[in-house]
Amino acid sequence: MKNREPITAGQMSLLFFTFMTGSSIINIPAPLIAFAKSDAWLSLIISCTIGGLLLCCMLYLNKQYPGLTIVEYSRKAVGTWITLLLMFPFVIFLFHMCAAIVIDVDLFMTSSLMDETPLYLFSFVVLSAAAITAQAGIEAMARMFIIIITIMLSFVAVIFLLAFLDYRPEQLLPIMPQGIKPVLHGAYFSYGFPYAEVIVFAVLLPFVRKADSKELNKYMYVALAVNGVILITSVLCTIMMFGPMAGERKYSLYQFARIIQVADIIERIESVIAMALIAGSYMKVTISLYALALAVSQLLRIQDKRILIFPIALICELLSLLLSEGMTKWEETVSSIHPLYVTIAYVFPLLLLTLVTWIKSIGKQPSV
Repeated sequence: MKNREPITAGQMSLLFFTFMTGSSIINIPAPLIAFAKSDAWLSLIISCTIGGLLLCCMLYLNKQYPGLTIVEYSRKAVGTWITLLLMFPFVIFLFHMCAAIVIDVDLFMTSSLMDETPLYLFSFVVLSAAAITAQAGIEAMARMFIIIITIMLSFVAVIFLLAFLDYRPEQLLPIMPQGIKPVLHGAYFSYGFPYAEVIVFAVLLPFVRKADSKELNKYMYVALAVNGVILITSVLCTIMMFGPMAGERKYSLYQFARIIQVADIIERIESVIAMALIAGSYMKVTISLYALALAVSQLLRIQDKRILIFPIALICELLSLLLSEGMTKWEETVSSIHPLYVTIAYVFPLLLLTLVTWIKSIGKQPSV
């Protein structure tokens, strides 16, 4: 890949961690607990394990085709025409994902803070900021996001600690009182968001410097493991705080912040969580927008991907207006249809390319 901006393996793993954690730490707990109840943490263990397997396939392909994105090595593995068939749903779903991220911001802001403000205003601001950041390049993103994600997670950690005295560990019991079906339902949801989305980084991994390529696998697995620990901690704290009602508390971390009160000095700090959600969504949509522009430019064989960033952001803004159908309809789409879409658009192409590459590698091995 020509004219790339090399970054270190640590910076790539930071972008990966930011992408996986940014908005999910606030959006995941409530719907996941609604499906799996007090066993939601088991669902996360299952879905995170699946995410690890998908990451393993992605890193295998990155090793077999060094310096190439999924679009480029797909052409080598299965040819140009099959690549078009595989990458068309991949790109379409990336458009959908960028729109979905800003829809989450729209619905949160209008349902929790500014209910009379038009939806399109929030998505326009977030996408505009994301497009400007993506235009600056992946190295600028990596340097900037380490500051934002550190501040964001610090706020979240403080809120969990301030609520410590209100936790009731007995709310975590019993384990699987309704069998494994609710756990699998929750795993299906959290597999679709965020763990199947790891495949977006099949477009970005070639940006890692060659000198750091040996360290990349280790850093990526660590980033995924830390993400899993943070999401599980978020779910456990939510269950211990709200008990059976946790699944009905939309944006549960925001609800955490609303009820925290320490000596009449620290209270009503939910605006901090609102900023954290916006920051997390901004970082995730920036990374998605950058990957989308790169994938489209390579499919269309356009040399400069940056000329596509602002037109793509505009399309995502219009798409967000078309897809936004209210909170109830959107929750149904994300929980039921999104995991199926992401399997077809992301997981199937990755598994197919992994299988084809593995078979070819066996064929190249000298016979004994």
